[in-house]
Amino acid sequence: MKAVVERLIERHGTYGVDWMGFELRRSNPLTYHHIKKDCDKGKKTMENGALLSRKGHRFLNCLELTYPDLYEEWNALFVDINKSKAPLTETHKQKIKTLRKKGELIEETFMRRK
Repeated sequence: MKAVVERLIERHGTYGVDWMGFELRRSNPLTYHHIKKDCDKGKKTMENGALLSRKGHRFLNCLELTYPDLYEEWNALFVDINKSKAPLTETHKQKIKTLRKKGELIEETFMRRK
């Protein structure tokens, strides 16, 4: 059986970026994000997962602690992407841009501390 990440890639594609718009590189590979956390009995399934790069995943974890409303907006987008069962739509891409814009200052601060 194929790993969940591989099946998510097959279904949604990646096109060089993760679901938060972070560029994929050898040094910034894809990871699996639990939408409903593992510690809250969230399973590693396609429906509960998001394709995030290592950098995007760390940034999302930072948002969870510091800006929980923005964290929840991202997770709502991930749920919507999964419900589509298709590659990212233009609507999804626009929402990614909007959420990235909301988190721009936070992201700049986060990236400086790296």
